[in-house]
Amino acid sequence: MEKLKILRKLYNYKQKDLAAMLNVKSKDISDWELNKSQPELKILRDIAAIFGTSVYDLLNNDVVTMTSWPLWNTDKRIDSFWGHIGILLYNSNVIKWYPVTSATANRVECDLHNDQPDTENKILAVETLNNRLLFINKSKIKKISLLDDASDAPKDWELPWDGYQGLGAEEYYNLIEEYFFNYEHFCENTSEKLQSIIDELIKENRITDDDVLELINHVYIYFHDNTTETISIEDASALFTSVMDIEYEINRFIHFEDLNGEIHFIPKESVGLIDTPLYLCKTGFHKLSDNE
Repeated sequence: MEKLKILRKLYNYKQKDLAAMLNVKSKDISDWELNKSQPELKILRDIAAIFGTSVYDLLNNDVVTMTSWPLWNTDKRIDSFWGHIGILLYNSNVIKWYPVTSATANRVECDLHNDQPDTENKILAVETLNNRLLFINKSKIKKISLLDDASDAPKDWELPWDGYQGLGAEEYYNLIEEYFFNYEHFCENTSEKLQSIIDELIKENRITDDDVLELINHVYIYFHDNTTETISIEDASALFTSVMDIEYEINRFIHFEDLNGEIHFIPKESVGLIDTPLYLCKTGFHKLSDNE
C-alpha cells in the first residue's frame, strides 16, 4: 500500500505513531507500505477514517480524495478539500452548494474557461466530498460558482445535514449503510472505536432507515423549470451509459429504470442537474467496466 506511506508522511506520522493509533506493531505498518501484506478490512476502515478518505480510494489506482485540507500537500496523488461548487438553476434564487477537492475545482474552472458554443461536451460530471455525483447540463443552468474555503460565505449559504465538508470521510457513508442493512458484517469488520463514531453520527443526525435509503438509492432530477423529482434506483449502469450518450450526442433522452421497474425517459433539454449518490455511481462504474 504505497498510498499508506504517502498519507502517513503527509501528516508527519512515524510508523510507530500510526501503529499506536491502529493498535498494531510498527512492523505491520512497514509490511503494508512495502506490499508484503495487507491489513484486514477492520483496519483499512480505521485508516480511511484517520485520513478522511475511503477504503475504495486506499485500494484502487486512482487519486486519494480527502475531506481534510493539509496545506502542505504537493503530492498530486492526494486530492484534498478546496471549497465548494454552487449550481444555480433557472427560475431559482437559491444556489445549491457542494464541497469539492482542489483537482475538481481546477477541472471545473478549466472546463468552463475553455468551453466553446459548438462543443460536444454538454454535461459536466462532478464528484463531491459529501457522497454525491453531479451531472450538470451546462446549457440549462443559470450559473456555476466556485467558492474557495478562504472566501466569506455568501448570504444564501445553507449547510447540508452532513456539514461543511461532508461527514469527515467518504467511508462513513458506506459504514452508515452497513450499520442499518448489514449490522452483523458491520460489527465483525469495524473496530469498536469506529463503531462508536458511527453510532454517534447516527444519533447526532437522527438518521433513520429512510434517510439511509435516500443516501444510497435516491436520484434527484432538477428540471429546467425548477421542479424536482426524486427517483429511487438500485443499478446506476443504465443511467451512466445514458449520460455518456447525451455527452456525445448519441441520444437526446436520459433513460434508466427505477426500483419499481418503471423506465424513465427524460429529454436532456428539460434537465439542469442530476444529483446521484456517489457510492451508487461507483458501483455502476464497476459494472460497466466488468461488462466491457
